[in-house]
Amino acid sequence: MRPLPTFRLHRPETLGEALELLGSLEGARPIAGGTDLLVLLRDGAIQARHLVDLGRVEELRYIREEDGAIRIGAATTHAQLIGSELVAAKAPVLQEAAAFMGSVQTRNTGTLGGNLCNASPAADTAPPLLVLGAELTVTALEGPRSIPLGELFAGPKMNSLGPGELLTEIRFPAPPLGSGASFHKLGRRRGFTLSVVNAAAYLEVDGGICRGARVAIGAVAATPLRMTAVERMLEGEKLSRLLMEEAASACRGLVEPIDDVRASAEYRREMSRVLARRALIDAWGRAGRSPR
Repeated sequence: MRPLPTFRLHRPETLGEALELLGSLEGARPIAGGTDLLVLLRDGAIQARHLVDLGRVEELRYIREEDGAIRIGAATTHAQLIGSELVAAKAPVLQEAAAFMGSVQTRNTGTLGGNLCNASPAADTAPPLLVLGAELTVTALEGPRSIPLGELFAGPKMNSLGPGELLTEIRFPAPPLGSGASFHKLGRRRGFTLSVVNAAAYLEVDGGICRGARVAIGAVAATPLRMTAVERMLEGEKLSRLLMEEAASACRGLVEPIDDVRASAEYRREMSRVLARRALIDAWGRAGRSPR
């Protein structure tokens, strides 16, 4: 195993201190859990002269409901998501995805913000947050700005954050009554593994009619994808198993997978259909009516 390169570690205790360091130090990168970053540094995939450790910045670690939205600090760990009663009650689909994140050790140290900023096409928290309609707060010394989650992903392992910017919050509307969401993942083994394909679906249902739909699939393109054409097939329609099958089948032609060591492109196309179908049917059931 290659050793880690030399860097200087800084440990600020406030968000302001962290932003000052990121804005003033050449070659500085933030580190939270480090479960992705340290591997990339060791492998030489990225370089950093300074690491700004966010572990003491309590301002970035919270889960709360405020003004009709669920707000989550970027340094919140996957274990904290799993243990949150608020997430369990209002966004269990995110809790399901967090439970798939690596080993116990990874879940205890890895953070939601880190998983998103690592920008892996297979990030397990991305599809659930995309279907929940998540927005992000990105903060720099000049102040904060808001972006939709989809704008964070610039390519495989590439995010759109500028120099000195830090993801500080993830938020999404508290799902209303009559809504349901589900997450499904396929890996090469049962235990802590990267997704070959993952998928999430969200449905709002009133009187059997779909009033809102969001579907997202990961590990099938350069970035996690929203299936907007599939969503349009569902919205305003009376839901049925046949419609679910047709919508899921449409995902096959919308994904852009590659062949790699974990799966072929054709296998991913077919599994995008299978996982989208499972997620849609589960979301429908959770919205208050059992599929038939």
